[in-house]
Amino acid sequence: MSRQARWYLAASALFIVCCATPVVRVSAAGDEIAVVVNKSNSIDSLTLADAKKIFVGDKGSWPNGKRITVIMLAQGQPERDIILHDVYKMSEGDYGKYFMQAAFTGKVDAPPKDVGSAGEVKQAVASNPGAIGYVKAADADDSVKVVLKIP
Repeated sequence: MSRQARWYLAASALFIVCCATPVVRVSAAGDEIAVVVNKSNSIDSLTLADAKKIFVGDKGSWPNGKRITVIMLAQGQPERDIILHDVYKMSEGDYGKYFMQAAFTGKVDAPPKDVGSAGEVKQAVASNPGAIGYVKAADADDSVKVVLKIP
């Protein structure tokens, strides 16, 4: 078999393996993700379906009338990947396109606010009565209220 034929065969096999391999969610070191709200929020728990409605902007206010502010970890954080996969059911690219279109059509006033760390998520949620965000469950503390855990 010629060198070119071997290279073509190897490249074809690699292509087939890559295309046949399912995409799996990357775990944040095996930690659960805690969806958190401000401690003053009257909500004590959310379903995954409720969380999705809030995170995508289908639900814009809490039962007390306060406007919901979604806090997201910045791109590249493993917790963000889990939220995008399990709550939004979107890729990073789809997320960006979704909020660009939602802002253009008036479905949302602004996309979720990105912050750089779990500490910043907790600080933003603790200081805003309408905020919702997420952190590793191990990072949740008494400054916020956990309303949903995602394994």
